[in-house]
Amino acid sequence: MNHQIDRISRIKLSAGSVFWREAGSRDNPVIICLHGSWHDGSQWAEIVKPLSQNFHCFTLDLLGYGNSKPISTVNSIAIEVDCLAEFITALKLNSVYLVGHSLGAWIGISHTLKSPDLIRGVIAISPEGYSLNNWNKYGKFTKYILAHPWLLRLWMMGLRALSSLSDGAIWVEKTQSHWQFFQKFPTTCQILFSRSRRAVSSELVADKLGQFRLPLYILQDDRDSPGTIEQSKAYTRAVRHAEYQSISTQSAQRIAEEISNFIIGIEAQIDREELDLW
Repeated sequence: MNHQIDRISRIKLSAGSVFWREAGSRDNPVIICLHGSWHDGSQWAEIVKPLSQNFHCFTLDLLGYGNSKPISTVNSIAIEVDCLAEFITALKLNSVYLVGHSLGAWIGISHTLKSPDLIRGVIAISPEGYSLNNWNKYGKFTKYILAHPWLLRLWMMGLRALSSLSDGAIWVEKTQSHWQFFQKFPTTCQILFSRSRRAVSSELVADKLGQFRLPLYILQDDRDSPGTIEQSKAYTRAVRHAEYQSISTQSAQRIAEEISNFIIGIEAQIDREELDLW
């Protein structure tokens, strides 16, 4: 019997309340989608539409994002990992596939390393968490500016003054828009920029990936920076059962197809193994 559902809901957990969207039949394999650094769960809307035809899909607002409300400041990957584990337990979900983009992929891979028993496979899209490849270029400056908002305001005033003497007005507008965008995602800023580099580095997974035993599928946006692409390839080299595919993530249909085909392949392998046992 097909139990097709499409709903939104919220659950109170120890670290706060988590909001999620749910679609698909409860009879189908479970997918949990974890959004990226500068998004919330709505990022997955167009991807979940085709996926929900064959899978039971959950799209979470991670703690501190969107409509999920933490009790206190969320400033580590560990807090997000523990919250995800509690969510899976509270909803009594078994045999889960995790799909994560950027920060969400980092959280999904970290969770799987810590608690692999209920996870069947992970799909990571342009994953973060292998290294801090851009920290020296962007991290120190971003950390300092976010810690001194008065300096940011002073800096922007200076840029506006300079732009009046040149043709730099458009560049100033873009810079201001960039920082306003950052301020919309305080949890990302807490996790990546409000801690010391040592604290952030302690949650990287590069030296733990030898323990990763489950299927891992890396989907890499072919428009990303060389450093981001190399990070995805490093994940692929480090995990024994990893596959890598370069795609354009502008196509929600293509991403859904890649996710679907990967999971169907795992499910078919599991069915064959169970048949062999008989």
